[in-house]
Amino acid sequence: MAEKIDESKLVREVQYVLEVPFSYAHKGQPVDARFVLLLAPTARNSREAATLKQAFFRAAGGQESEAAEQKGDVRIPTGSEVMVALAMSKDVDLPEVLEVAKKLLTSGVAMIDGEEKLTGPVLDKVSDEDFQAMVGEYLVAFCLASVLSKMRASS
Repeated sequence: MAEKIDESKLVREVQYVLEVPFSYAHKGQPVDARFVLLLAPTARNSREAATLKQAFFRAAGGQESEAAEQKGDVRIPTGSEVMVALAMSKDVDLPEVLEVAKKLLTSGVAMIDGEEKLTGPVLDKVSDEDFQAMVGEYLVAFCLASVLSKMRASS
């Protein structure tokens, strides 16, 4: 019988503070974006979320046996560690991962300053540094945390 995961401990949203603020129109007025509120994926976004999760586990492939040897010591990586693993993996096409992430982030799971849906034209204004950091943080918070918590609980 599988151990139940305490749903109250799973994160439903994460606030990503922008390193490089950008200007966008809000209610017809130009404003500077300060943060992006990232929301957990739903069934609507499951294909993109699964693609990102699979990319991470492909990148981490060689580390499985190492993690198995450290039973009970499964550590959740940081967003930047996830992005470095993806970039360094020969089994992951990083540009494709970033394209999938763009589709995911513009599907309703990212809100500028917690109020306005992140759209393609607005996402184009986000610095590459912020974009990749957001992707890493999204992966950690929503695609990896529950899986790694389950691994920790089962060891």
